[in-house]
Order: sequence, then structure tokens, then C-alpha cells
Amino acid sequence: MKQFQSKRIKLPLIIIAWGFMALLLILPIILVISQAASHGLGHYLQLLANLNTLRAFNLTVAATVISVGVNLILGLSAAWIIAFHDFPGKRLLNTLIDLPLSVSPVIVGLIFVLTFGRTGWLAPLVAHFNLQIIFAPPAIFLVTIFVTFPFVTRELVPVLIARGREEEQTAAFLGANFWQIFTQITLPAIKTPLAGGLVLASARAMGEFGAVAVVSGNIVGKTLTLPLLVQSLYNQFKFEDAFGVATILLASTFAIIYLKRILLKNSPTF
Repeated sequence: MKQFQSKRIKLPLIIIAWGFMALLLILPIILVISQAASHGLGHYLQLLANLNTLRAFNLTVAATVISVGVNLILGLSAAWIIAFHDFPGKRLLNTLIDLPLSVSPVIVGLIFVLTFGRTGWLAPLVAHFNLQIIFAPPAIFLVTIFVTFPFVTRELVPVLIARGREEEQTAAFLGANFWQIFTQITLPAIKTPLAGGLVLASARAMGEFGAVAVVSGNIVGKTLTLPLLVQSLYNQFKFEDAFGVATILLASTFAIIYLKRILLKNSPTF
């Protein structure tokens, strides 16, 4: 009887889950791909080989790699200090880490314009070193790092707190140095949440639009990332081209997820 009731509950839940996925995920992906291919394979390949597309792709990849690399270091450091140490301002730091998730990306972009723009707070310093930050790739890198910062830390903190420091302390007592402890004990234990955080950060970096749109200046061939290029083409009523560029983002996202699964296929917790 219980098994029969369980099946009666399970079937509607499965239908709801797959219906939700089909309506909000699978169907839009199919529509994007079909629209991108509506003018034929030749036109699609020509779009991919277009110089503006290649430059937008390179800038998007650069922003993603830089932001993920920086947040790998910053996220690990912040998670470690929050999980294992007490210090003045710990609660404030823990709160500020979530700020990028709460503030609108457009506001983030405006903050960086007010900081590094011609009339910004750091404008004299920027001018002194003859730097171009706003309306240039450095601004894109900075806002991307900002909006992706919380993901690694938030994935790692609960795991580090739950497992404690007993194994690390034992290894240190036996004479292991910090690098040996980190690579042989800590890293294998946190590689699943770390990879999850990096995947989330990568996906957010590749798809970031609001903050980048404010600080980039939307200069074709120079500061257009793939999401901005999609908008630019769509505003020019080049709908098939816009969907074609969107497929690059889709393919990149699937590649990141697949890479995560390959890296963690031997992990018992993945």
C-alpha cells in the first residue's frame, strides 16, 4: 500500500519537474538553435568566423578566465579565514561577500564608473599612471570579478566548517608543511564544492550583461562581450545572427559543465 502511494506521489512530481524543464529550459534552447540555423550552415559558420564575433568571444573568455582565477584565490582565502578563524570584522566580511548577489549588476557598473571614471574618486590616480579602465577591457574584468566573487566562498564555507580541521592539525603535528597539507588533505576533500563554485562563477562570468554594459561603452570590436554582441545584433534586427552568437554561449556553458563532470568523475561525493 505504501509503495502504491509512493508511486502515486512520484509520478506527478516527475511530470511537474520535466514539464518545468521542458517549458523553461529545453524549449528555449531548441528555439535558439533552430533560429540560429534558419539561414543554413554556411551563414552560421560565416557568423562564427566574423571578426567582431571572434573578438567578442576572446574578450568573454579572457574575462571568464581572469575572474575565475582571481576568485579561486580570493574565494579559497575568504572561505578558509571565515570557517576556521575568529577576527574583528568577521561578521561584516561574511555579509559583504553576499553583496554582489544582492546588488543589481547595473548598480555595480555605476559604482565602478564613479570610482574609475574621469570624474571618479580614483580618477587622479588613473590619470597619473595613464590608464584606461572605464570603457576598456580592464573595467570588464573588474566588474566580472566582483559579480562572481561569492560563488566559490559560499560553496566552500559550509563544507570546511562541517569537516573541521582535525586532519590538517594532525598532519601539521606530524611534520607536514602547509603545501603538503593543502594539496594532499584539504584539496581532495573540497574539490567537489570548489568545482561547483568555479562552474557557477564561470557561467555567471560568461553571461554577465548589466555591469559589463555600463562600464564597457559597447564599442564594437573592442569592448563587446558575447552577451553584449547578442543585444547589439538583436537591436539591429539581425535576429538569426543574434541567436547564432547565443549558441556560442550555450555551447560554452555545456562545455564547462561537462569538464566539471570529467574532473570529478572519480569523486565519491559528486
